[in-house]
Amino acid sequence: MKNVEGNSFFEKAKEKAQQTISNNQRLKQLFENSKDKLSTIDLSSVASGKLVSRLKVLIRMVKAYAKGDYREVDTKNIVLMVAALVYFVTPIDLVPDFIPITGLLDDFTVVLLVYNKLQEEIDHFIVWESGLENA
Repeated sequence: MKNVEGNSFFEKAKEKAQQTISNNQRLKQLFENSKDKLSTIDLSSVASGKLVSRLKVLIRMVKAYAKGDYREVDTKNIVLMVAALVYFVTPIDLVPDFIPITGLLDDFTVVLLVYNKLQEEIDHFIVWESGLENA
């Protein structure tokens, strides 16, 4: 997370995440905005589908937490995940999204840094989620 520490845009995203996490309407809007942005990305310009799949896991995990279905995660870590999603959907950040390819790199970098920091908790969620599918 050192690469985003001190990034004023990510700090603002964390502040917004604190406000968003307790407001179901804002969370729903964040999920919609994330889905909309993902649908506009030319995946051939993204180095790996792994980036998109990790982002989708974060979205599913925050949704499950918001619905009360999954609570086996520290609240401060959910705030980090929401902050990563806020950063992802915000068009003006460290590198604005209208700059082809490069504009998405910082968004995905933040997502990957948060994902990697919370890998163990995310792995537990994926196991939990796969148990639902097999039930």
